[in-house]
Amino acid sequence: MTAINQRQMKSSFGLTDFLRKLLTNPLGLLWYYVIICMAPSFYFAISQPVNFMARAIILFFPTGFFLLVLSLVRNSGRGFVFLFPVFLLNGFQIILFYLFRGPDAISADMFLNVVTTSTSEAGELLSSMTQAILVICLLYIPALILAIIQWSTNNVLQKNIRKKMILTSLIFLSLSFALFPLSKNSFRSKFTFHNDVYPANIVYNLGFAIHKIIKVKNYPQTSKPFSFDAVKKDTASKRMIVVLIIGETGRAVSWQLYGYNRLTNPNLEKQSNLIVFKDAITENNATHKSVPIILSCNDATDFKDIYCRKSIFAAFNEAGFTTVCFSNQPDNHSLTEDFYRQADIFRIIRVKDPVTGDYTNPYDEELTEMMKKIINENKDNLFIVLHSYGSHFNYGDRYPRQFSIFTPDKISQLSQSEKPVLINAYDNSIVYTDYFISQTIRALEETKTDAFLLYVSDHGEDIFDDSRNGFLHSSPIPTYFQLRIPFIIWYSNEYKSDFPENVSAAITNGPKPISTNSVFPTLLNAAGITTPYLNNSLSLVSNNFTVKPRMYLDDHDHGIPYLQMNLAPEDLFLLKKNSIGD
Repeated sequence: MTAINQRQMKSSFGLTDFLRKLLTNPLGLLWYYVIICMAPSFYFAISQPVNFMARAIILFFPTGFFLLVLSLVRNSGRGFVFLFPVFLLNGFQIILFYLFRGPDAISADMFLNVVTTSTSEAGELLSSMTQAILVICLLYIPALILAIIQWSTNNVLQKNIRKKMILTSLIFLSLSFALFPLSKNSFRSKFTFHNDVYPANIVYNLGFAIHKIIKVKNYPQTSKPFSFDAVKKDTASKRMIVVLIIGETGRAVSWQLYGYNRLTNPNLEKQSNLIVFKDAITENNATHKSVPIILSCNDATDFKDIYCRKSIFAAFNEAGFTTVCFSNQPDNHSLTEDFYRQADIFRIIRVKDPVTGDYTNPYDEELTEMMKKIINENKDNLFIVLHSYGSHFNYGDRYPRQFSIFTPDKISQLSQSEKPVLINAYDNSIVYTDYFISQTIRALEETKTDAFLLYVSDHGEDIFDDSRNGFLHSSPIPTYFQLRIPFIIWYSNEYKSDFPENVSAAITNGPKPISTNSVFPTLLNAAGITTPYLNNSLSLVSNNFTVKPRMYLDDHDHGIPYLQMNLAPEDLFLLKKNSIGD
């Protein structure tokens, strides 16, 4: 027998002997299960911006909690199996670590993202995250196997040992509460269990998310009595067509119009009557919150009132417009979809295959073709919303092959090493968005009406941009790349002739700092609609537009100045470097 074979046999016998001893040691298994349950807490203890006492709490509390839970049952293997929901949450948390590389727990918004994300979207993402999924499997599958074996062999803890472990758990929990007055968070005003200690924070966030789901479910009833009392007062004789294009995951830093060094906007760069707002940010980095702000008279400062008010479609309806919404987003039973159902004409073009359960993947230009048909068939004043799929991951699926300008663009894995391919695919999606917007503008030009178009993206995206290696969006703390968005206005020559004051005001307001809360008042003002809910100081086509501190809607729906969102030094540097104002 060779020396190599002998070493392999010794290694095999050593592992087998270790597993045999572990399976006959219920106390050792108990602590093993506790450590596995605590996996995210070790990362939090290292990475959270807190003092030493707070780090101790981050470790002591989950140690005491899981030790208590598993010691209360005779067979800790059975108890561990019944903790399966904890493994799901831990797996979710590990995926967030992988995506955002930050010390933040699963936010309420992330729970809501799960509810409002289709299985196809989730599949596209998970299929490119083999490293994170492998870590989760290596952590929890062996532990579950050992727990099932322990349960089946009825290998239980002795009563006196269980009592000692329960006492030990209570000591850990007591220490957690005793150290609490001495704990500090470097960013927040105070250290709290529901914000800073895992898993207490995710339980709180899950409850908050469930409460919001209930409010969305009740929205048709709570908003039913509301009226904007909207009236169209201008006397223009021409037909009016107002179009809002909502972009998806469009980050300004990848647009040629915003100084990017690639030709990602070859059509819009040459477009006349275009106003580019260079200093625009979103009020939230998650679609299910940013889009309702875009479509309503509410913003980060009064978001709580959104559930008892109707959307921009209702305001245009009251003013005599025929309202239309075409969406290339999957149906997701969100507040956004409730808003869309207030339109006279509503259609989702991304539909689910009844056999496979997968969604179709139409390109955004189909929205333009549907818009053209409506314009030809309906001679009323029109308000049209086109909700695109823009640059949503997987980027390479968002554009036809003739738009593969930057190559290689076939994504195989989410990793820093794959960044050039990810950037190529993302930039190609922006090139296609440029084409989609320009084709929509061309269609409006041909109508010879008072046409007004506003394009805004819901949020931006991280693509391994710096040493933090963040990816995607909806991180609990936004980044510069997620905050800064493209925001443009186009108007027809006919509109300029009939509403020169509006155009002049928009041009004047072009360099000023704005956010997504300007969409609602701008569109109503551009259409000549008045309502008690119209805030002219936010309208970009008004001479009364006033620069105000820009707000951000945080995870628990509080509106706070975005510069107080605990932004990382890298983001503050980029904001200053690119002259993004307060």
